[in-house]
Amino acid sequence: MSNIEERLRELEARVATLEGTPAQAEVADDTGRFAYGGEARLGGYQWQWSVVRPPGWLVEQPPGPLAAVLAAAGHPARLRILQLLVAGPRPIAELLAELGLASQGQLYHHLKTLTSAGLVEQPERGVYRVPSRAIFPVLSLAAAATDVVHPT
Repeated sequence: MSNIEERLRELEARVATLEGTPAQAEVADDTGRFAYGGEARLGGYQWQWSVVRPPGWLVEQPPGPLAAVLAAAGHPARLRILQLLVAGPRPIAELLAELGLASQGQLYHHLKTLTSAGLVEQPERGVYRVPSRAIFPVLSLAAAATDVVHPT
């Protein structure tokens, strides 16, 4: 997806929110509806998100692509990279300093895995970010894992 298409989609979602209409049609079937979303302000950026899916449809999705995303996010260093990048773009030098990895090669290995899974992109040379379309999915993964670790 081009930068212009991504920006257009973000603008359409903002307009839908301002007009009081959901950015995505509410989807339900006889299995019910599963919804997540919200609004976030991180690193000088602001997002609003609303997703509704039928639970039956979710459990019928092919496991391969889903497992690839979960595996990419499931490594402690990669999860930390996502936690850092969800607040906004970061250059390699900042990521390397923050993570304390043994080598730049290790960082590039983790970034390649995250990029292949669609969780990270490189908008310019030496800078990485979580694409806007993945901000709330990444936050949702972190929230779901937190809820398992710290049930209320």
